[in-house]
Amino acid sequence: MGWVLPDHASDQRCTDLSGGLAGHTQSGTFRMPRADARPWLASLPGERSKPDGAGSESSVVERKEGLALDVLRPPGSLQADEVKVDVRWEDEDTAVVTFEAFDH
Repeated sequence: MGWVLPDHASDQRCTDLSGGLAGHTQSGTFRMPRADARPWLASLPGERSKPDGAGSESSVVERKEGLALDVLRPPGSLQADEVKVDVRWEDEDTAVVTFEAFDH
């Protein structure tokens, strides 16, 4: 999708599922410093989608357990029509980031 992993990302995993009724799908996960999660999400390029109308100007949605972001048509992406990013607080210092990219 043309996105760069944040500094200090670790435990990266990615799965590519092609075909089927849902189209092309990619998913992945990694860990990163919790303090860097919001600035990294806010820096991601693409048209923003605000789930349920919630969120700030950057469309990063705050939740008790972490953060979320939906991006439509990420620039430079040849495959993804939409990317959903979910950040869960693992502990006081670490966040686990999960993403799913969909080609509708």
